Amino acid sequence: MEDDHLNSSFKAKKNGFYIRQRYILSVLGFFGLFTMSCTRNNLNLVIVTMVNTTEQNQTQSGTFNWDSKQQGLLLGSYFYGYAAGNIPGGWMAGKYGFRKVFGISLLISAIFSVLTPPATYANFYLAVMCRALLGLFQGGLYPAMTHAWSNWAPPLEVSILNSITFSGFIFGLVAIFPLTGVIAQYLFWEAVFYITGGVAIFSSILFLILVSDAPSTHRCISEKEKLYIEKSIGKQEMSKANSIPWKSIFTTKCTLALFVCHVADAWFQHTLPTILPTYLSNVLHFNITEGGLVMILPFLVQGFVILFSSQVTDTLRRKQLVTTTNIRKINSGLSLSISGLCLILTGYIGTNHYVVIGLFTASIAVNGLSYPGHYSNALDFAPRNSGIIFGISNTIANIICFLGPFSAGYIVTDPHSIPQWQSFFWLTFGINITGAIVYVIFGSGKEQKWAKEEKGNQLAEIEEEKLELT
Repeated sequence: MEDDHLNSSFKAKKNGFYIRQRYILSVLGFFGLFTMSCTRNNLNLVIVTMVNTTEQNQTQSGTFNWDSKQQGLLLGSYFYGYAAGNIPGGWMAGKYGFRKVFGISLLISAIFSVLTPPATYANFYLAVMCRALLGLFQGGLYPAMTHAWSNWAPPLEVSILNSITFSGFIFGLVAIFPLTGVIAQYLFWEAVFYITGGVAIFSSILFLILVSDAPSTHRCISEKEKLYIEKSIGKQEMSKANSIPWKSIFTTKCTLALFVCHVADAWFQHTLPTILPTYLSNVLHFNITEGGLVMILPFLVQGFVILFSSQVTDTLRRKQLVTTTNIRKINSGLSLSISGLCLILTGYIGTNHYVVIGLFTASIAVNGLSYPGHYSNALDFAPRNSGIIFGISNTIANIICFLGPFSAGYIVTDPHSIPQWQSFFWLTFGINITGAIVYVIFGSGKEQKWAKEEKGNQLAEIEEEKLELT
């Protein structure tokens, strides 16, 4: 099977108590992306209290008189900067190390979160610029953590380690939506930005203090764990990541399939949290606190789907019950097709609260399969270039996906109109299905020839009697 060489390097006994440093890294990355999610999405819900509206079914005495297009521009401005920051972030992670790129970028973005309220009061377009700069510095976070696992993750632990980290973003959504409602209702909306920004500053400092770029430079790692990782993936040199095979990246079918799939998934993942509070407020008539509480369930379930499915994925790969290529395709195909179908059904249920919430929950939860799917795929076919590949993929996805909230503002001109919401849900479904089909046909989990390097003994079997990991 295609994964035989990976399985041979997994044979290590794990007895005794020892917190493995690669899992500590995944948890620190989790909290970094958790705070990224909070500072990124705090505006999406609090904007309801910021805007002064007088609709037929509700009155909201906010501070700012923004129409739907202005709101769409402000919500979408984050993606302008975010798209621009991915490729530089992936490249710098390879050149200077993921630790500095991730930690410093998170720190600066947190400062822009704190600056958002005064910028908003000063000028609308200054607020747009502030959100764009927030996105710019957060653009390098995902590529940097993807590159981290090319140095830290044994091949058959890629799915779970990568997904633990990436699930931080999802659990951040679980936290920010109810907290935003409570803070805005009982304190003031500006406090949402101050609190989330402050927590992100703390998280970035903790990351910079405790993380190292590779096992060989970590102060606290055990010799056994370091040997295990380096035998599994080879001792990584940061300078080697500077040689980027640009032509191969843009001419390989599996890379292009990953890009298409990522675009489809990013459209769904980035747009839905942005527009869902508006749907809950105007169609189901939830207030800000109720809307925030309803947002907990879908993303909470998705977070556990991510962790469970990632563990199952790596277990199946380790037992050679399915190849890496096939399990990546299965995960992403199911994620995109089922989530899109549930979203379509939501638009035709009407205002039955329980059914609509159930369908939203299913749609968002099953999308968690994408994490042990295409989100981990670059670490399979091009591990040493995974950071820059993810950066390119995320850039392409977000150049297109920033149109999501913007297009919602044009398609859904009346937020109370169910037919207009149906039209937007059909658009999202079509994008999802296109991405699933392309990825299932052309995706691959095999390491590409152009991505390989001299590995010496890194794929040699690790025998139990020589290496008993604790």
